Amino acid sequence: MADKQKLLWESSGGIIPEGWSLVSLSSLLQNPKSMSVGVMYPGKHYDDGIPLIRVSDVKNGGVASKPDFCISADVDEEYKRTRLSGEELLITLVGNPGDCVIATQEMSGWNAARAIAVLRLEDPALRQWVRIVLLSGPSKHIIDSRLNTTVQKTLNLKDIRELPIPMPPASLRERLCSISKKLEEKSLINHQTNQTLEQMAQALFKSWFVDFDPVFDNLLASVDFKLENLENRLPDELKQKAQRRLAALNSLENAAECKASLSALAHELQAQLSTKEATKKATQSAVQAAETPIKANLNGNPNILTQHANTHAHFPNEFEHNEQLGWIPKGWSAFSAEDEFVVKGGSTPSTKKPDFWEGGDIHWTSPKDLSGNTTKIMLDTSRKITSAGLKKITSGLLPIDTVLMSSRAPVGYLALAKVPVAINQGYIAITDAKTLSSEYTIQWLNSVMDEIKGISGGTTFAEISKKTFKSIQLVIPSKKAVEAYTEITKMYYERITACVQEINTLTETRDYLLPKLISGELQIPDVTTDEKIVD
Repeated sequence: MADKQKLLWESSGGIIPEGWSLVSLSSLLQNPKSMSVGVMYPGKHYDDGIPLIRVSDVKNGGVASKPDFCISADVDEEYKRTRLSGEELLITLVGNPGDCVIATQEMSGWNAARAIAVLRLEDPALRQWVRIVLLSGPSKHIIDSRLNTTVQKTLNLKDIRELPIPMPPASLRERLCSISKKLEEKSLINHQTNQTLEQMAQALFKSWFVDFDPVFDNLLASVDFKLENLENRLPDELKQKAQRRLAALNSLENAAECKASLSALAHELQAQLSTKEATKKATQSAVQAAETPIKANLNGNPNILTQHANTHAHFPNEFEHNEQLGWIPKGWSAFSAEDEFVVKGGSTPSTKKPDFWEGGDIHWTSPKDLSGNTTKIMLDTSRKITSAGLKKITSGLLPIDTVLMSSRAPVGYLALAKVPVAINQGYIAITDAKTLSSEYTIQWLNSVMDEIKGISGGTTFAEISKKTFKSIQLVIPSKKAVEAYTEITKMYYERITACVQEINTLTETRDYLLPKLISGELQIPDVTTDEKIVD
């Protein structure tokens, strides 16, 4: 067996440095049954169920967030053999076969899907090393040569068991693992930062443009936060929302200060208008008051919090009923997506024409590029086309900050392009808008995705056409409100983009450096420690 492992490793371009040994992966398992595939029949999703890790959840060797799909407790019990304790090594069998995830304590109690192998090593501390080896060039070559490609590229458990694992002396192995771990920990921090920033942008959008919190705040301030004064001004639907908003305000630690600020803001804005203008605006066009330029005395008024001067001043304090969309802030508009957006589709240059692809450096994307993405930022694509190939795409090269939405199989992947990009026919692209920014648009799409999926058609797979998409009605806020939201969230997306760039750099460094260290092309010199110097 040892000779067979040695031959397999060396024939795949690997070498075994002096002092290293070579073992099969199976010899590192707790026992012969310590490698299993996951859940074959997951059934339907359960909101309060057991998270199920699927291949699409694995990205860059990790699972950055809790999986979206959850199985029932009964299904989990049926497949308890692959229920995670947090000390396993996961290996993908399809998609990107051979990709590895080191299970964490956060994953304890989760389960894995059928397309993932769950391994339990005799020494869990070796998981990091095994993962490093499987990312190396020789291992990738071995895995690629063993894939079953009858239907799709699939890695079998038998081939995983036979994979050769070079083992350096323990001290060197620990140093190599330390390098890898530091690179991956930094990447994980960046992934978590991005997730937090995405959630902040989403939460702010929901507060301002779905729940209309600033409008309710201004409305409540106009009646001194006394709900009884709204009896004849609101329908029951809005009264209930006003009650919930008032309860939320009262629950704040600085509730008194916040309400005093909102009241002062309402009075300050009213004082900026003449009595005649104020009466006219209150009865005919509340949005004009909302868009009145903020004067210095708003931020200078000690009773007005900065957040209210910079945001609430751009929102009205009344609602009006729209036939298509129901109750919306007074003075805001309602238009179709066709009226507001410039919408484009794409195409695929012939794959039989090498001059469309070979040596290309122009980003071209299909929705597969967004599968498993942990952010809504696109900085790179899996394929590039040539200028000749670009000429075959009617929409041409789309500009930076184009908003992308997959329109088929599946509907709903979203991305904000941070590079010029050409797209295939599986996308709807929004390249420009009359009033709305890219940051606003991508969050609007996210907020109405259930509606978009609901109106999607298709017999073989779900699909939404550009014509159907253009018919969707949406609220168009005041220009000032959109600008206020964009100013805040643009900073979020700039930070997310920087994090994605750093993650890519760290991944490239890891994938370049560690395989060369394993193969012996590079060596870590012995460094005299401070302790030896002291001695």
